[in-house]
Amino acid sequence: MILCAAGDIHGALDRMFADILAFETALTVRFDWVLNVGDLGIWPEPARIDGATRRHEGAGDFPAWWVDARAMPRPTVFIKGNHEDFVWLDAQPNAEVLPGLHYLRNGHVHELRAADETLRVGGIGGCFGPSDFERHSASLQGYAKRHYTRDEIDALAAQDGLDIVLTHDAPAGVAFERHRRGVGYVSEAVGLDELLARTQPRICLFGHHHSRFDSTVAGVPCIGLNKSPHPGYLVAIEMRAAEREWRVLGEWPPRGLRA
Repeated sequence: MILCAAGDIHGALDRMFADILAFETALTVRFDWVLNVGDLGIWPEPARIDGATRRHEGAGDFPAWWVDARAMPRPTVFIKGNHEDFVWLDAQPNAEVLPGLHYLRNGHVHELRAADETLRVGGIGGCFGPSDFERHSASLQGYAKRHYTRDEIDALAAQDGLDIVLTHDAPAGVAFERHRRGVGYVSEAVGLDELLARTQPRICLFGHHHSRFDSTVAGVPCIGLNKSPHPGYLVAIEMRAAEREWRVLGEWPPRGLRA
């Protein structure tokens, strides 16, 4: 199965899929699935965007996709980031919020199927919030829903046979050589490291930190994805259901193509 992992795009769906199709051409492959690690930019009603989104990217083009009920050019699974309409997401009756666009709720699993292969993907979206981590997820209201909770970690850790774990925040212990919080910043997103230790997926993919970065946590290879449109915000992965090993086929955009 050929997968395209996508970092934070903040509502730039048109650009993401244009890049994905260009990426396919460069690799001479077709992606079976796109996996987004949060901050896809789910704002169906532009008036509801949060302050940070208003100051930076704005509502993006998701509202137009929603109104037109557009189908995804490639089947796509996403988790929540820390800049989405969380109340709207929680209210959706179905995981498939648009044709081919599947919302993976915290603590849940989505099965990727292509030809005769199936891969199991688990998700923990949102970022670490010390004051909310020990609360029950059902008690979080409004903007607090941007945080993940221990009960969500436990729910996913109880699942068997995870091939891939998607997190928005970087698991605790990931040390960044360069970071906006300072040189040598180490992630404090507790619970995510425990999740990897308990489930031992083949790979963990994360975003949030806007840096293309490789690490290992609890023996699990972790790929940090950059923010769109910077190099390394798309990473192509080949993973077979019957094999433990997987490989990176390439990254997009190539360094030097965009600043």
